[in-house]
Amino acid sequence: MPIALKGIEVTAPDSPDVRLLQNISFTLEEGSVTLLIGHAGSGKSTLLQVMSGLLKPQAGSITVDEQPIWLKPMKADPKQLLRFGLTFQFPEQQLFARSIGQEFAYSLRPYKLEKGERDRRIREATHALDPHGVFAMDRSPFALSGGEQRRLALATTFATAPDWLLMDEPTAGLEAAAVRELLRMLRERGGRGGLVVATHDLDTFFPLADRVLVLDHGELVFDGAPQLLCRAPEVLARAGVGLPSCAEAAVEMARIGIAIAPDLLTPALAASAILAALREAGSASAPAAPQAAASVAQPPRPAQRQEPKSEPPAPQAGWLGLDPRAKWLLYLLLAIGTMGQQGWGSLAVAAALVGCAFLGLPRSVLRGIRKIAMSYAIFLIFSVALAGIEFSPLGYSVDNGWSTTFILTRLFVVLMAGCWLAMSTPYSQLVQGLNWVLKYLYKVKLPVASFSLAVSFVFRFIPLIMREWQQFSMIVRARGKASVRPGSVRVRDIPALVVPLLLGMFHKAEQMTVAMEMKQIDGTTLLLRKNTLEWERVDTVLVVVALLAWGLLLFT
Repeated sequence: MPIALKGIEVTAPDSPDVRLLQNISFTLEEGSVTLLIGHAGSGKSTLLQVMSGLLKPQAGSITVDEQPIWLKPMKADPKQLLRFGLTFQFPEQQLFARSIGQEFAYSLRPYKLEKGERDRRIREATHALDPHGVFAMDRSPFALSGGEQRRLALATTFATAPDWLLMDEPTAGLEAAAVRELLRMLRERGGRGGLVVATHDLDTFFPLADRVLVLDHGELVFDGAPQLLCRAPEVLARAGVGLPSCAEAAVEMARIGIAIAPDLLTPALAASAILAALREAGSASAPAAPQAAASVAQPPRPAQRQEPKSEPPAPQAGWLGLDPRAKWLLYLLLAIGTMGQQGWGSLAVAAALVGCAFLGLPRSVLRGIRKIAMSYAIFLIFSVALAGIEFSPLGYSVDNGWSTTFILTRLFVVLMAGCWLAMSTPYSQLVQGLNWVLKYLYKVKLPVASFSLAVSFVFRFIPLIMREWQQFSMIVRARGKASVRPGSVRVRDIPALVVPLLLGMFHKAEQMTVAMEMKQIDGTTLLLRKNTLEWERVDTVLVVVALLAWGLLLFT
């Protein structure tokens, strides 16, 4: 069951010009163990998501047994998804059920196994990764320690017995005993499907690997055996990856005149080679030692990257380059003018003005707005249906339903104006622009410090919630094997998504609170912080346009 990638191209969601993966092509055979290595941000995690069917590439194809994973433009083949098991870089974040037994049940549900087979898989997975017997099926996964949660997350993936096991930094955060047990399980998988591991732990996985792929800024710069890579350390140096211990040992021994091969991947092989080299050096004559040292092939020095010439940063395009104070004023005037509308014609004018504000924003932002609009449309339909119901006598009031439609539509236009402000302005600028106004209110002794702090948290969490949603929706799709569009989840998977999403948000909030306490930041500190905003002529033009728009809404 070989997996083949041909011409894979992936671009950043917010920046189509930024390529995360560039022309990636390779074929992995059944039973092989392949390592993905590269510096942070080189594309390892993105490549794993592409291989598992979670992320559709913008170009190229991916097949398993010569069958494509993607059958429709944005949906993967459900049967192909069942052949992959993906563990994320922080697997403990993918836990959400009330008990350990339910964690296993959720991961195994798509496979529709008989009870006996399901129990056997759970028993084997827990026996291997639970040496202390803490995985009681009725115990909450959140009662486990961090390392135990990570082992549980790995066990839920191992229980699915995938044809292709894809692992992202599996040894991070594991103690030495758990790493040894993990390696034993991976060796026992030999011959059953394939294994792909993205890792920085070269010493642990090099002896296990048949093949190594080195990524550098989204490009595949090396494809070969680990022994061959150890004999070409300049490849690792150029890719920003440290040398494995066997190669470092060869370099250090060469400096004192003792030559050993750099591709001895295990400590036993390296120790034997060093002992043999020392015996040979001891039996040689003293004058020969320097000659031996000179004869050792020194590894090439890391190639220095040519630093690009420093150029002044390009000006920010569109709305991003405008002063947030001007955008705040535009938002407030549009919101006030919209809320004052009493007819459908004038409301249409307000909606058109708000719609013009979205011109020039990235497509990814517009796709996010579309999702919000669709969710709000569902809410509006249900609200209108309920608002018109009359019980004495039983019937439906069209007037009440129509009135509710108008009120909620007006509220939606204001909501869209707020989304535009949040998505077109960086968080720090939003807070600076607001605090510039609140600072004058603070000087006249108005209690605005707490309000400033609360608003800072709200605007910080708006983009954070969206990023966390994307991350955890990917986790739910990976475990539930749902063939849905990337970034979306099935209705039945929403409860599974909410728990890790909330836990992730609480964790972020705790981190932010601790950081603010350490820096002794409060609402007053935010208000009195030095303002770094600069008012330009284009900002004055925006203010004039905002006043004209408000005047138009006022008299329509």
